[in-house]
Amino acid sequence: MNTLQMTRLYVTSVMNAMMCVDAPAIEKAIEILRVIRKNGNTAWIVGNGGSAATASHLANDLLKMCSVKAFSIPDMTSTTLAYGNDEGWKYMFHDPISKLYKTGDALIAISCSGNSENVVKCTEFIHSPVIVLTGNNPDCKLAHIQPDVILYSESDDITIQESIHSMICHAIARVLSGSV
Repeated sequence: MNTLQMTRLYVTSVMNAMMCVDAPAIEKAIEILRVIRKNGNTAWIVGNGGSAATASHLANDLLKMCSVKAFSIPDMTSTTLAYGNDEGWKYMFHDPISKLYKTGDALIAISCSGNSENVVKCTEFIHSPVIVLTGNNPDCKLAHIQPDVILYSESDDITIQESIHSMICHAIARVLSGSV
């Protein structure tokens, strides 16, 4: 397979996976974030690796484009690393958010596996609302927390999962900003 064929296969795979995303679940996530914005609450966003980059990008878009108070916990590098080093890596997101989270805030948890221990751990004390973006594993730990919204990427390929998560985040931001 040549480069052009591989590129077309990737793009087709992303398009097919995006067509499987639960649109009413995206609408529910948007409604949660509208309430957060209206009430002056905060959207806290967590993720590891590529999902941390998605969390950072989403926080930027929510704040800049949509006037939603939003913070990416992974962007708090010295804080998360200090907690990881001192308390254990599974607490690197949990401990900072436990001190910052207020009733009425929301958590957006992004994990392709749905099993990232430090992402799952920070959901333990937050009852609602929780929005989850995950891969193609309905039996993952994040699904078992029974979030208010769960958005799956119907692919086993992490690059496609991450692309779908980014597209979902952009769809949310476009609608919330009123640019559609």
